Amino acid sequence: MNDVLTPPRIAPPAQAPTGLRFMATFVRNPLQVIPQAAYVEDRVAVGNNRVWVTSPAIIKAVLLDERDKFRKLTQIRLLGPLLGKGILTSEGADWKWQRQASAPMFRPQTLGTFVPAFVRAAKDTVARWRAAPGVHDIDADMTRATFDVVSATLLPSADEAFVTQMQASIRAMQRNGGWDMLYAAINLPKWFPRPGMVDGYDAARGLRAEVARLLAAQRDSGEDDLLHRLIAARDPETGRGMDDEQLVDNLLTFYLAGHETTAKALGWTLYLLARSPQWMQRVAHEVREVTGGEALTAAHVERLQLTQQVLKESMRLYPPVPIMSRQAVAATRLDGLDVEPGMSILMPIYAIHRHARRWDRPDVFDPTRFEAAREDAIPRYHYMPFGAGPRVCIGMSFALMEATAILATLAQHVRFETAADAEPVPVARVTLIPRDGLPLRVIPA
Repeated sequence: MNDVLTPPRIAPPAQAPTGLRFMATFVRNPLQVIPQAAYVEDRVAVGNNRVWVTSPAIIKAVLLDERDKFRKLTQIRLLGPLLGKGILTSEGADWKWQRQASAPMFRPQTLGTFVPAFVRAAKDTVARWRAAPGVHDIDADMTRATFDVVSATLLPSADEAFVTQMQASIRAMQRNGGWDMLYAAINLPKWFPRPGMVDGYDAARGLRAEVARLLAAQRDSGEDDLLHRLIAARDPETGRGMDDEQLVDNLLTFYLAGHETTAKALGWTLYLLARSPQWMQRVAHEVREVTGGEALTAAHVERLQLTQQVLKESMRLYPPVPIMSRQAVAATRLDGLDVEPGMSILMPIYAIHRHARRWDRPDVFDPTRFEAAREDAIPRYHYMPFGAGPRVCIGMSFALMEATAILATLAQHVRFETAADAEPVPVARVTLIPRDGLPLRVIPA
């Protein structure tokens, strides 16, 4: 394959901005404050007791070996008002029992039962495109498709009121997310006024109330879906189940983690395929070979190896969660780095996935990196679209199966072309969003 695609990327500054310039740049797009050195070195110290870390040894220590010395204080502050003390925003023993209780929900051998819901969401998307031919905002369309999946598997009684509330909440988070992230990063008091503060809290309260309403309405339906698996979940050590508040916390956690992140992974993947027609053709060919032109089933998914390679390479270039962080609560020394309590370890997944010393042609779209033999050679802490360590995303298998099924189903029916002169700009919020959407022309296959 001769065509080489180097898709748009953030041009890092030679030096990390400071002072007011740092604040203004961070609010606009946190990726734009990550200095060039972070793409070639192991760590880069910046002001106010923060350090950008790309060293696999240090990341492994923070996320695994010495994880008891670090906490998710920034993430908890950002997401706590919406997600409460669910599996993503809890620590220690409170996190451990929720993780153990929830783990059986996502056993790979049981996830195949959800493939029909994935396929149906993709086919409904194709039907909407056929009803209105032309250019579509693929970011919005993938958000709708993954919402349809959540409605079928996690919150089966979700209605238009919930859709409206969820969309308002997500817009509020994205609209003012840069300010929220800045205040958390520089540790300003939670009460300190910031743009969108009241709207954000109102949206979070309204969304939590909607989920509590859906939980009450659906609790006794007896369906076999993720909602009822969560209701039935028990800590294997104590037999403890979740009360209603914890159920709301985790329903929202699984909703946002399994909806927004998967939508972003799919949106960026379709953009890359629009820019790389030869890979679009190869995906479509593989799907035809595997399915024989029939509707996708669970048995097909694991055979779609090339389709999954495309998704994995897309998540390398455009990781759904572009930045992770931990805050030190105890002194330690990590691979020559002296860490004091209060220091923030910032892990720029976006830069780690494009690190010049760890990836060949790091900015080039090349799904062959994830052929079986080559993927096995990628060190664990070089590629982390789902995180790493004990807190690796619990829904990783679900998300990859969902994205594969949706992408393969779309490839059976349509192709994509770019439809805008300007390249999309990746912007870090909680997820990696495309500024101004992803307008693509949808063409029937």
